[in-house]
Amino acid sequence: MGRKKKISFKLNPEWMFKEPIDFEYNKYTLLDYLKKCGKSFDKLEIYPDFVELSLHIANVQSLIKENVFLLTDKKFESCDDEILLRELYPKSPREITEEEETELEKTLKFSNMKLYYAFNVGKSVWSVAYDSVVVSLKKNKDAVVGAGFVVFHQKEENKIFVWEFQLKKPKKIDQNYKLYLNFHCLYILMTNNYIDNLRQMLNESDLDLLLDNLVE
Repeated sequence: MGRKKKISFKLNPEWMFKEPIDFEYNKYTLLDYLKKCGKSFDKLEIYPDFVELSLHIANVQSLIKENVFLLTDKKFESCDDEILLRELYPKSPREITEEEETELEKTLKFSNMKLYYAFNVGKSVWSVAYDSVVVSLKKNKDAVVGAGFVVFHQKEENKIFVWEFQLKKPKKIDQNYKLYLNFHCLYILMTNNYIDNLRQMLNESDLDLLLDNLVE
């Protein structure tokens, strides 16, 4: 399997407490982050931004109501891995001056509206994708055990996508555990003679392994 890409937040959960607290600085920090999220949503890449947005919204609400923010030490297994309530812990913010408190109140008011808007955009993209995509196995169903390869034919662009997948259990297993499905795109090929193209890229043993574990 290819080296797993580390998944981390684009925006530190404690972003609004950078010293000294300044509304203008925080505003542009947030807008820059939301711009990055928007670019991902434009490409229909919902995760991991959707999960991170949920945490930032929860933090804004928690700071407004209880003056604490929420952190997690979770090691993400996949880009769409969700954060469970039991994986969050509260932290009290540092002592701030009256001037900083005013700047923080402006930051919270501005952030609440912007984050909710971005979250709803992501939710809409998710709904469109969920309602538009149907995945079914055509052959080699018995090959889906722990790892293998998937071929996806994008007819509109006359392309073949070869994806590597891995089913993985979490390190700590309890009654609520779930399997993680990781996908990694290996090759994008033109439809005509894609097997011949793969043969040029792979040695015979690797090609045989791929074809033996192929799911269409």
